[in-house]
Parts: sequence; C-alpha cells; structure tokens
Amino acid sequence: MRGRFQGSVAVIVRDNAKAVKVMNALRRLRVQPIWVTDVVSVPLTVKVAVASREEGLKPQGRFKTFYLEDYSSPDCLALQLALSLSPPKPKSSLAVAIDPGRKLGVAYVVDGNVLETRAYADLSAFEDDCRKVVECLGEGRRLAFYIGYRPESVTHELASRLKSLYPSAKLLLLPDEGEGFKLEGLSRDEEAALKIYFKAISENI
Repeated sequence: MRGRFQGSVAVIVRDNAKAVKVMNALRRLRVQPIWVTDVVSVPLTVKVAVASREEGLKPQGRFKTFYLEDYSSPDCLALQLALSLSPPKPKSSLAVAIDPGRKLGVAYVVDGNVLETRAYADLSAFEDDCRKVVECLGEGRRLAFYIGYRPESVTHELASRLKSLYPSAKLLLLPDEGEGFKLEGLSRDEEAALKIYFKAISENI
C-alpha cells in the first residue's frame, strides 16, 4: 500500500539498526520515509525529519526534527510524528473505534484526526498496539472506546477486557447498522470501525 505523506519524512540516521527500526515503525503507520545520512541529501519535499543527537545533527529551519533520544521507543516516536503531519488541533481526545467480528477492525482517532486504521486477527495483537497508542498519546486526552455491538461473545469479552485495562475510559456500545461508505485502500473491517467512530461523533456521544 502506498504510504500516506509519501516522501515528506526523512530519517537522517547513520546507524543502520536504528534507522531500520524507525523506518519500520513509520511504515506500520503508512508513513513512507526517505533514508539519508546527512542534511544536504534531504529533499525539498520533506516536512519532518528524524535524527539522533548522538550523531550531532543540527536542527534545520525548513523542517521539524524529532530526536530518537526524546522518545521511549521507535513506535512512540512514529506515533507522535504521524500526528504532527495531521492538521493541528487542540489536544482533547483519544478515541478507539472497534468493529468486532472474525477480525477486529480498529480506528485510532486523536484530537479528531484519524491517525491509523487496522484489522487484527486476534485480540492480543490489538491490545498490544492499543497500549502503545495510549501510553504515547493518551496523556492529557480523554480516552474513549466505541464498540460496534453484535450479539457475539467477542463483543462482551472485548468490553470486559477494556474496562479492566482502562477503568477510567469511556466505553460505549453502538449498533452495527450494516453497509456504509467505501474508502479506497481500507479493508471492510477498517471501514466498519470508521463508521462506528463517525456515528459516535455525529450523535455527540
């Protein structure tokens, strides 16, 4: 799948192992980075860069720089960077919309910006990703889970586990109303998760 923000992010890191970890984390968020080893090689299309203070890179005025040392993990850096590429909005909310079924369709929405959509084959993989998003982006934001209701055991198990993991979060079940809009590049599960989110905000839930 073609990355969002194609060519707008540069990874200016000489250490091969560090660069690969950062680039993989960005690609998981559909941000397609460019890898260079010096500032001179950064294309004019770049809006944001990742660098390491240990390598002595000096900040450049024409792009925003994220430093590896400022984040607990490459995944956390990638989440913050991806959010910075979205339209700026006041820090307010972190919503996780979920469509249960054979796969979990999930949409992560931060301050009204759809940060990522994904389909999970098992609950543990979703819980791991969700934990990273909440840990990295949840501070200072209201956390809410919107779950499409189906008369299936997976819905009740999911709601129970989320209540246990995030006791202070809002958790709401919304009816699954069947077919909705189609978005290019997204699976049916991801589309369903977005539909649940848009239903929630349209009803001011």
